[in-house]
Formats: sequence, C-alpha cells, structure tokens
Amino acid sequence: MLAPKNQADGLRNATISTSNQFKNKKALRCIAIASGKGGVGKTFVSVNTAIALASLGNKVLLIDADLGLANVDILMGKNPEFTLQDAIFHGKSIEEIVCKTDYGVDFLPASSGERQMLNIGSARLNNIVNELLSYAADYDILMFDCGAGINQSVTSFIAAAPQTLVVMTMEPTSIMDAYALMKVAKQDKLSDNINVVLNMVRSDEQGQKIFKNLTQISKNYLCSSMNLLGIIPYSPLVHKAVLSRKPLFAMDDKGEVAQRLKQIALRIMGDHAVSIDEFNTEAILKGIMSI
Repeated sequence: MLAPKNQADGLRNATISTSNQFKNKKALRCIAIASGKGGVGKTFVSVNTAIALASLGNKVLLIDADLGLANVDILMGKNPEFTLQDAIFHGKSIEEIVCKTDYGVDFLPASSGERQMLNIGSARLNNIVNELLSYAADYDILMFDCGAGINQSVTSFIAAAPQTLVVMTMEPTSIMDAYALMKVAKQDKLSDNINVVLNMVRSDEQGQKIFKNLTQISKNYLCSSMNLLGIIPYSPLVHKAVLSRKPLFAMDDKGEVAQRLKQIALRIMGDHAVSIDEFNTEAILKGIMSI
C-alpha cells in the first residue's frame, strides 16, 4: 500500500486495513446514543441501558464518546486513571484504559480533548482503530454515548453505528433539537435505523401523542419513519441516583423505570448483529478526531 499523502488518505487506508483484519470475528450489536440537546438524560439512558443489556447475559462495552464532556464515569461511580487520550499519545493499551464495573458493563473513558488530536499521524490512527475494534470484537454489545447536539463527532459516531438511539424529553426545545438531529442523520444518509427514547415522561399517553406527531412530521418532510424504543417515566429516584454517582439499577432494579429500561434492552436485542468488518471505521476515526 502506498504511503498516505494526507490525513484523509490515512483514514481510508486505516479503514481498508481494519476491514481485512476482522473478517473472522463474531457479529455484535452496535448502538450510538445521541440527543439534540443536553440535559435530557442521555448518559443516564446509556449507562442504565448498558446494565440492562448485561443483565440479559450480554458482554457490554460502553464507549464514552462525549469527547470533552465525559460523564459515564460519574454515573458509574468510577474515577478512571487513564482515558482514550492516553492510548493515543502515551502508549497505553485499550485494555489498560477500559474500566471494569460491578454491573457487568465495561466502559472506555473519554479524553478531555486537545488540539494535539489534529496532528495524529495516519499510522497511529490505524493502530488505534485496529486495537479498539479488536478489543470490542470480544463483546456482544458495543455502545457509543455520544455528545449532545449536532457536530461532526456526533454525526460521525452515528454514521459508524448500525443502530441509532435518540433520547429526548417532552420539552419543546428537546423535541425540536432531536428532530433536527434526525433530519441531519436522514438527509446525510448517516443512518436508516433511528429509534427514539422518550425520557422523564409524566404519562404514557403524553409520550405516545408526542411520538405520533413527530413520526407524522418525519413522514411528511423526511419521507421516513422512526421507531419508538421506549418511554421512561419521570422518577425522583433517578435524580437521587445521579447525585449518589450510582446507576439506577444499583438503587432499584425492580421499579417502573428499571422495568422500562429492561424493555428497551430487549428491543435492542431484536435488532440484527453485524460483523466488525461491516462497521464504518472511517466514521469512528472521524469521531475520535473531532474532539
């Protein structure tokens, strides 16, 4: 293979190398969890859905892809010694960085983000993505907890994952921003498997009505539909769990919110698994680069 002329060539070469390396690896499910705006409980949904998936017997790896505003470690009650940045710049292996938890979920902490990211050589990019996917290939579920809003990092991870989950609340700003995110995902052909989770809902009837209206708008203006993966009711226990730096399941694994999260996990399991070599690895690289 010819030496890359620039970073774009490096990304393409890394994609080819990765695709060849993982042809014999098992299939897994991969989900990007995003939101149109902050404050909707996206990371809460990511962490606790991951735990619900693990309770079904899955080996789960959650990647904190909110690069720069990482919160997965907080909700897991962990203080990571290393982050993804340590793998890129300080020679740490992915295995050294991944945090184990008591909940059956492993997670990869995010880096804080520096301009230094812009100067990563193509060979190093190749090594990082190969190592990350090689490590992830031993799991059943790979999840990206993306940042809030619409930026290149978020859209890149959405493009990388075969399944997208968009979290929103009943607030008008949350609904409009979530629709804007889904519009970009559809128009830019980033994903054809978009699912919605309505969080902090006061009543199922209210949630169903909002989703019905959103679906109709999507059909009229985007010529596409979306799936309702679940409705999570409002509960003061969620706020208590966050303040305690614990997943909800550590405080109440039988309540209504926990049961809804388990239903979401079961519906995720209904989606097809894909082989690592089918992943859009160039999109993963762009997501990492967009810190």
